[in-house]
Amino acid sequence: MDASTPPPRPYNQQRVADFFRVHARLYNDWRALGWQSRSTQFRRFAVLAEVGALHQTRVLDVGCGLGDLYGYLGSQGIWVTYTGYDLVPEMVARASKRYPEARFLVRDVLQGLGDEPFDYIVSSGAFNIDFGDNLVAIQRVLREMYDTCTRGVAMNFLSITDPRRDPIFHLYDPQVMLAYCQTFCPQVRVRQDYLPNDFTIYLWRERPV
Repeated sequence: MDASTPPPRPYNQQRVADFFRVHARLYNDWRALGWQSRSTQFRRFAVLAEVGALHQTRVLDVGCGLGDLYGYLGSQGIWVTYTGYDLVPEMVARASKRYPEARFLVRDVLQGLGDEPFDYIVSSGAFNIDFGDNLVAIQRVLREMYDTCTRGVAMNFLSITDPRRDPIFHLYDPQVMLAYCQTFCPQVRVRQDYLPNDFTIYLWRERPV
């Protein structure tokens, strides 16, 4: 490491857990996840779902919160074999009560995704809290998501174009994320056309026609 390069900050997953735990105590809807509105949450879900033909596939939702993505997919007639991972036990418990037919597990994905294969792996806003060296951690998670899926990955992020600059959030550069993903995945796309200051990255094993 060059002397001018600052050392990576240690991960502070407790900061992430505390943020969502407090919000979950206050709210039982999209606000528990820190979203601005139900409509923006659903817009993000719609874009994630465009990663491929999700119907009747195995889907892993990383940072599932209260299971809202599962509910959204069902409302669109997209029925999947769903698994949700979340860092916060309170979120997992409440999601399991809302959707007992789905599977929700407590897991810190920075420690690994496990060996179970999934067709699609998606994630909505799970890594927007500043927990330390976000970029290095999320690049590692994205690579593992790609290695674990059989068809595709979709993940959304807050963009560096966001003027709010709230210190609790980490903002990502879409071009940096694109360049990194292209080092291991030949089929990558970045979308920035659905909400201001947000972007979604798709990674495919084989790009849908």
